[in-house]
Amino acid sequence: MGAGLAGLATAVAAAERGHPVTVLEKGDRVGGAAAFSGGQVWVAANHVEAREGIADDLADAERYVRAVGASHPELVDDVALRRWLTEAPRAAEWFEQVGAVRWEIIPDYPDYYQDAPGARTTGRYLTAVFDASKLGRWRERLRVSPHFPVGTTYGDMLDAGLRASAFGAAREAGGIAREDLYSFGTGVVAGFLAAAVAREVPILTGHAAVELVVEGDRVVGVVAQTPGGRRRFDGAVVLATSGYDWDDDLAREYLGLEPEDRGSVAPRTLTGDGIRLAGQAGGAVTVIPGNRVPVQVGYPVDTEPGFQVAREHSLPHTFVVDTTGRRFCDDAVYWEITNAVLTPGSPHLPCFMIWDERHHARYGLGPTPPGGSYPDGLVASAPTLTELGARLGIDGAELARTAERFSADVAHGSDPLFGRGTNATWQRFQGDPAQSPHPNLGPVDTPPFFGMRLRMVSTGIGLTGIAVDADGRVRDKDGRTIDGLYAAGAAAAFSSSGAAYNSGFSLSRAVTLALLVAESL
Repeated sequence: MGAGLAGLATAVAAAERGHPVTVLEKGDRVGGAAAFSGGQVWVAANHVEAREGIADDLADAERYVRAVGASHPELVDDVALRRWLTEAPRAAEWFEQVGAVRWEIIPDYPDYYQDAPGARTTGRYLTAVFDASKLGRWRERLRVSPHFPVGTTYGDMLDAGLRASAFGAAREAGGIAREDLYSFGTGVVAGFLAAAVAREVPILTGHAAVELVVEGDRVVGVVAQTPGGRRRFDGAVVLATSGYDWDDDLAREYLGLEPEDRGSVAPRTLTGDGIRLAGQAGGAVTVIPGNRVPVQVGYPVDTEPGFQVAREHSLPHTFVVDTTGRRFCDDAVYWEITNAVLTPGSPHLPCFMIWDERHHARYGLGPTPPGGSYPDGLVASAPTLTELGARLGIDGAELARTAERFSADVAHGSDPLFGRGTNATWQRFQGDPAQSPHPNLGPVDTPPFFGMRLRMVSTGIGLTGIAVDADGRVRDKDGRTIDGLYAAGAAAAFSSSGAAYNSGFSLSRAVTLALLVAESL
């Protein structure tokens, strides 16, 4: 169930092992949340590192994951953690050997938490590009990310900066014409789609699974609502339906957010179908605290899927405040914001991004180019910060004092209050490489001033999900596995990493569980 990365990878692996496979996809296009993602696949001690002479160690990787998730060590399934870490390098190499992908390392891209034991400065992040001209008729049926421009690679972004890359700082890669160069999540998924098509796997869009077929204690099939009515499909069932982003009830239960405070940058087909289907057969749910989920900050846009990540908050000449007009965290890094906001009882919701004319002139906002006019109703503007605060419903006098202190501090290249700009990944990927003295820092002191309310936006990675064992077998509330029922990708709870999250964990688990599930069939 689901034609995202996990579903397609499972189909490729199962077909390669001689199993008859059918992929059912609820939407009219394939690719799922992975196709909209950054396409980062975090694999420690991978074969590309070995090929390029980069030293890595699985024991260090385990230390890193445990350190990042140290706030809730009880949420880590030790067996699943070690299984994921040891099998991910094998899965990455295996899928490359069967032609589903050609991995490359994202250059000089460090682990998120560089101060954590076991962190590495480069090598663990894999990604891929794909020549879309090879997809044939499936090219029009693959979701293309609205968040990363076609024809742009990580090399482009790291050289020119994220915002510059969005407006044309790109080049051909590997002999692929720019208009055919699928990269980031779209590029990764495209290779697996092509591999599934080459193996003649039926991929049926417009087929929404609505009911598991259970005989005794075993799942033996699924009923789907299709364009021609309800239809039964027999066989073992793999739930690869991703997260619960667009279901208000599940988002309220697992994240504590009301619809007016949240959105998602993932496809609107993500409505928690896997959780509900698993429950029909007695499948349990493993819950991860909402403030550990990799929710990002963003804002509404007119294009699909209706929201965009606010990467601009990491650039110079901006900061984030709550209704008091004060900053409350390292506001260059999204998870520092969302962790503070999603902590139960937090006083920091709603929060607001504040910036000045230099930010406007240099970076723009989403589809708005540098110096352009912002969409009506999205951004407030005023000649003074005090007036801006009044228009946004925050303490304007305190906002002006916050900006004065912030500007004085960052003019010297540091933020002693909250350490903005100290994260190496955010310096490299989310900042402005042309900004001196620091890619994430710049005073907010040039009128007019701008501000907007930020939304908490999900990414298809809910961490909470279907309870599974180390090989993707669905478990009931007593920990027993349910015959014939599996889960992979973000539909499966992140028990292998618990409360830890680092970009790339999700897609790494997707391809790893895909191979393990296929080998268990």
